[in-house]
Amino acid sequence: MNIIDLTHPIHSGMMAYPGDPEISLKEAMTHEADYCHVDYLQCGSHAGTHIDAPYHFLIDGKHITDYPVSRFLGEGVVWDLRHKKAGEAITAEDAKPLQEKVRRGDFVVLQTGWFEKYGADDYYDHPYISKEAAELLVELGASIVAVDFLNVDPTRWEQWDAHPVFLGNEVLIVENLNNSTSLDADRRYCFCFAPLKLQGSDGAPIRAFAIESESDS
Repeated sequence: MNIIDLTHPIHSGMMAYPGDPEISLKEAMTHEADYCHVDYLQCGSHAGTHIDAPYHFLIDGKHITDYPVSRFLGEGVVWDLRHKKAGEAITAEDAKPLQEKVRRGDFVVLQTGWFEKYGADDYYDHPYISKEAAELLVELGASIVAVDFLNVDPTRWEQWDAHPVFLGNEVLIVENLNNSTSLDADRRYCFCFAPLKLQGSDGAPIRAFAIESESDS
């Protein structure tokens, strides 16, 4: 069994969505001054690699703690989109090959390689999912859509199409995956996107990883 870590480490000053709380991780207690070491973490619910619950966009939507932990563990596929350029839409035409791959309830992981720009200004120029592509993923039965960039919608301009389509159909969203190019687009994986159990929150940071075994196909 091989386990592939898909998570950005959380640290002070790391990139956050524009306008979100700054991220700070610092010492609160030290071995030198105290009897143990304790760190202090301050961040928003969408810090680093994280998952969105419907309440993020829908006032009557479910919170992250409305789901059992089993909701965040499942099988799925990798969608190779490494040809997509800065600011380019991922279209329904792009998604057509998934019709032969996606099973109802699958997690769909988008592989663009954009994670390599994390922390640089270019990271904001990521590809994004068009409304039509989001609608097709819903129709195919995806239960979680995960991306290796900042936002399923554009970040450089305000256009909220994919978030409402996914979250309005209880398709959860994972953003800021790391290390996606370690995944093989020709095989299935078991994915874990389990969040911190933040009571009543619209989302939470996660430790994302994929599990492959010799029997995966």
